[in-house]
Amino acid sequence: MNKIKEIRQTLRSKGMTTQPIKTRPDYLRSYGLQPDVLIDVGVARGTAWLYRSFPAAKVVLIDPQQDCAAFVRERHADLEFDFFAAALGPAKGTASLNIPQKKTGPGIAMASIHRRTDELGAKFPHSEVREVDVRPLDEIAADYPGRVGLKIDTEGFEYEVLQGASETLKRCDFVILELSLTPRFDGVARPSDSMGLMAAAGLDLRDILSMASGVDETAKPRHVDALFTRWTN
Repeated sequence: MNKIKEIRQTLRSKGMTTQPIKTRPDYLRSYGLQPDVLIDVGVARGTAWLYRSFPAAKVVLIDPQQDCAAFVRERHADLEFDFFAAALGPAKGTASLNIPQKKTGPGIAMASIHRRTDELGAKFPHSEVREVDVRPLDEIAADYPGRVGLKIDTEGFEYEVLQGASETLKRCDFVILELSLTPRFDGVARPSDSMGLMAAAGLDLRDILSMASGVDETAKPRHVDALFTRWTN
């Protein structure tokens, strides 16, 4: 305990502090949430802690990169899920998906429809561009009745996803939404735009589950994973 106290004091002297890890099942369940279906938008290699939070819920995964289904099956062999290879947006159509090419392979978790303009964009100057189908979330979610738990991480395209999800949001017990706090992408919506759509659906900001920022103690946060629930939860 003395060592922990010493570490905390050292961090405080540097303008930092410790915070509990909130991306874990027991924390999310503490809100009394009971979704019938979990919808994970922007899957990459999966969101294990979210799936473990509600093991009885039907899992629906949505990502324009078809390979993500195989990645999830490899990492979560016991997980049963439905997978849709599509980007989400306000209406049906197509879009250009930019997938950064790293030395270790495609940066699937960083694939974006909006052009990246932050410092990471300079680190990955080469991208594969794929034309992908775009669908509204409401069209997919209509086949999955009941209360919904929704996670959206689409690298700056979250507002557009929400625009096509007005009916689904009315059924959501909670939404975990990545919010850009700096203009990381060309054309990215302001946080207040997305929060306005959440408020219109009766969903309020309840917590910041995680935050991404630079290692410099003066660095501003780049984006957060925000938890929205009904005010009574």
